[in-house]
Amino acid sequence: MANLVVINLQDGQFLSQTLSGRPVIEWTLDYAKTLVPEKDITFIAAGAAGVPPFKTLTLESYTDACLIKALRQLAEGYENIIYIFGDSPFLDAQTSRLMLENHTHYYAHYTFADGYPAGMTPEIIAARTLAALAALCTENRPVNRETLFTLIQKDINAFDLETQLSPKDMRLLRASLTVDSRRNHLLCERIAAALPGAGPAGSAVLSLLEEKPEILRTLPAFVAVQITEGCPHACMSCPYPLFAKDIQSKKGFMRHEDFDIIAGKTADFCGDAVIGVSLWGEPSFYPDFPQIARAVAGRPGLKLLIETSGIGWKDDVVRECGEILDGRLTWIVSLDAVDSGQYERLRGPGWEEALARAETLLAWFPGSAYVQALRMADNEETLETFYRTWKEKTGCLIIQKYDWFCGFLPQRKVTDLSPLNRFPCRHLQRDLSVLIDGSVPLCREDIHKTSVLGNLLTDDIRTIWEAADGRYHEHLAKNYSDICGKCDEYYTYNF
Repeated sequence: MANLVVINLQDGQFLSQTLSGRPVIEWTLDYAKTLVPEKDITFIAAGAAGVPPFKTLTLESYTDACLIKALRQLAEGYENIIYIFGDSPFLDAQTSRLMLENHTHYYAHYTFADGYPAGMTPEIIAARTLAALAALCTENRPVNRETLFTLIQKDINAFDLETQLSPKDMRLLRASLTVDSRRNHLLCERIAAALPGAGPAGSAVLSLLEEKPEILRTLPAFVAVQITEGCPHACMSCPYPLFAKDIQSKKGFMRHEDFDIIAGKTADFCGDAVIGVSLWGEPSFYPDFPQIARAVAGRPGLKLLIETSGIGWKDDVVRECGEILDGRLTWIVSLDAVDSGQYERLRGPGWEEALARAETLLAWFPGSAYVQALRMADNEETLETFYRTWKEKTGCLIIQKYDWFCGFLPQRKVTDLSPLNRFPCRHLQRDLSVLIDGSVPLCREDIHKTSVLGNLLTDDIRTIWEAADGRYHEHLAKNYSDICGKCDEYYTYNF
C-alpha cells in the first residue's frame, strides 16, 4: 500500500513568504515529491487558510480531535502518513527515507526523529494507529508541532515506536528551521544563502549549524525590563540589594509611556518576543500594572512574563491582567523555602502572603503559573521536600540554578551543571536587558554597566542589538573577557 504526505499549512500566513526568492511552500513540496508521487500529497489547514493552487482540507476547528479525524479521513487506502508542516524548507529527504524504511521494516505505529533541529524531519504514523489516537483526544487541545507525540505519550506503552537519532545531538542549539517567526525566518535565510548546492541537504545544513554558529544570533527572543526600583526583600541570593542599596524603601518606577516605547520597538524589530518585567525590583510595586499589560497586549506577537515574590498583588489587578493578555501571560512565584522560618532566613517576611498568592495563581492560570526554588547550599537539605510537596499540586515547578553574578556574590552553588565544552552565551544570542532609565547593559550579569549597548528609549533597537555582535564573536573565538570569563550563566536559557 502507498504512503501519503500530509502537509499542515496551519493558518496559511507563511504561504506568502519566500526563501532565496522562492515561496517556502515550494521548498516543502520539492521535499515531499522525493518521497511520494504528487497525487499522494495533500494539505490540511486551520480555518480557511488553503489558497490556490492547493486543494486543502480545512479542519472544523484547530484541535487535536479534529486533526486526527482529518488524518483518518485522508488515510483511507494508505498504509502510512508522513506528517510535516509546510513552513519547514529544510526537511531532509534522505533521513526521511531511512525513517520510512525502519518504520515499515519494524511495523511501527509511530516513527519520529530525535536530536535534529525542529523542522528537519517528519513524523510517520501508521494509518492503523489513528483510531487509537482518536480515543486519546479527550481534552480538545489546540494543535501544535508536538500534537502527535503528546497523544502517543498518553499511553506510550500501547504503541511500537521507532526513533531516528541525529548523528550529532543538536538540541542544545535550540534552532528551529521553520519560518514561523521573524527570527527563525532569518536563520533559514542565512542557511539558504550559505548552502553549497542548489537545494537543502541534511548533512550540509547540520554542518552549517555546527561550523558557523554565528548564524544563530538572529533577533532577541527575551527582553528583560526593570519597571520598579523597590522590592519587599533583600534576599541573600540576589545582588540587587548590594549594588542598589536600601531597595526596600525605594519607590521609583518606569513611566508606562516609556515601557510602551520599549514594547513597541521590541515588537517592530522582533515580531514576537517574551517581555519579562522582573529584571530588578518587584513588579507588584508598579502603581498601575494593568498599563504594563495593555502595552504588551497591544502587540500581538508579544507575551508577558512576571517573576515575582508573590507579595503586594491585589486580586483585582491579577484578574484584570489575565483578562487583558488572554493567554499571553506567565507567572513565576519565587518561594525558595518549605516553611516560614526558612523563608525568612532566605528572603525575609511575607511567607503566608507569598504562599497564598502562589496557590491562587496556580488555580487561576493553570499551565501558565509556576512555583520556583533557587537551588543553593542554604536550602539544599530541604529542596527535595519542596519539590515533592509542590509536585503533588502542580507540574509547573522550576528548580533554578544559583547565579553568583560573575563573582559578585559568594559561591553557593551545590553542583556544577556547566557543559564540558563551553559554547557562546545563550543570553548574548537571545536576550536584551533594559534598566529603568532605558539603558541596555551587555546582559543581566553586567550589574556595574561596564558595557552599555545604548538606550532603548532614545536609540535604534537594531543598533543596540548589533552592538553586542563583537562580544558574541569573541565567544565564538573562545575569548571570554571581563565578566564573561567568570560567568556560568552562559548555558542557561530564557523562553
